[in-house]
Amino acid sequence: MLRKLIGDVAGSPAVEFAIVAAVISIAALGAFKTLGDTSSNQMSSVETAYAKVN
Repeated sequence: MLRKLIGDVAGSPAVEFAIVAAVISIAALGAFKTLGDTSSNQMSSVETAYAKVN
């Protein structure tokens, strides 16, 4: 029975898909955070430049 259970690979594609989806999600979150930080820095510099003009 144990050999049968170990040899069963019926659910392995679903597990692989879940792992790939998790890695893509983590990469996307990192990219969004970087994009947000960059946008925030740019807005801060615009705010500073605007404050100097007025």
